[in-house]
Amino acid sequence: MKTTRDIVLAVVAVLVFSTVISEGVSTPPRRIPEGALVPEFSAVDTTGKPFACRRSSGKVLILAFLSPHQKRSQKAVEDIFGALSSIPSDRLTSLLVAFVMQNVGNGEFIASIQKEAPTVVHILDDDRHHIWGKFGIIATPTVLICDPQGKVICVKPGHAYDFAPVVKSRLFQALEIPYDVSADDTSTVRTVANSTISAKARRHLQMAKSLSRKGRVISAIEQAQMAYEIDPNLPEVALELAELLCRAGQAQKAIKLVSTVSVQNHRDEARINLALGWANRQMGKLEEAETFLKEGIRQDATLHRLYFELGRIYQQRKDCEKAMQAYFRALQLIYRED
Repeated sequence: MKTTRDIVLAVVAVLVFSTVISEGVSTPPRRIPEGALVPEFSAVDTTGKPFACRRSSGKVLILAFLSPHQKRSQKAVEDIFGALSSIPSDRLTSLLVAFVMQNVGNGEFIASIQKEAPTVVHILDDDRHHIWGKFGIIATPTVLICDPQGKVICVKPGHAYDFAPVVKSRLFQALEIPYDVSADDTSTVRTVANSTISAKARRHLQMAKSLSRKGRVISAIEQAQMAYEIDPNLPEVALELAELLCRAGQAQKAIKLVSTVSVQNHRDEARINLALGWANRQMGKLEEAETFLKEGIRQDATLHRLYFELGRIYQQRKDCEKAMQAYFRALQLIYRED
């Protein structure tokens, strides 16, 4: 037998459903989509200062929905601050930054935010989900970035391997600061199934290779350095970073890096000698460079870059015949015509 409470709830449900049907009211999205206009709202932050999200503000908005007791949220804050720290100081005034949380009683976390923030960060207590509900946010951390016209250009949920580069590139886009890697490129790396240290390093390494193929060497170096910091004992990472440093003309750094690499196969040994030969050639030490490159060819004669660098040495010496032979061999290996 139904109680009075059950009957009341049933009536309320019917009334709500009838209102939705008759007035065309739709339920809020699970998460606001990119391209939408940011919902406007006003709030008071934890220090008592007013905060207003207005499309007419003319400022770029960063809104992060966080959980103060969650490690992923803490990592997200570090990455957001890393992106903010890379912005010229005179452009920071073009930003509005707010972190939305429930249960802001975690004083240590709040204090760390206020202490480390590169710019003013408003911490908004949303214990009743008033702000949360406007955006339909379902995961923490989630970061939104809006352009000065109030258009949402980035919605980044969760803290995955591509969180930092996506947030940084979208932030630069919103501020119209030149940046040589787009957010679209940052999300093209295929996710590796496991979460081991070496797997995380390889994700950044794959990104570095993708950027390198597009000629974005500086950004590729940044990704390779992230991979190296995660797993400095992975030879593939160190060797890729060394070659990228050579491409950028940073010979001394490349030599220092490969001097610490421990390898166990001939191909990796050849790549060490390639980096040493390449770097020494850039430094004008042609004899040393030639020795390293020839040793690399002895270890693995299929690396076309060894022959290319050897050709450049012969060209600098005006030995055109040897230079042409070396270049031709490099081309044979590239196009597999041998």
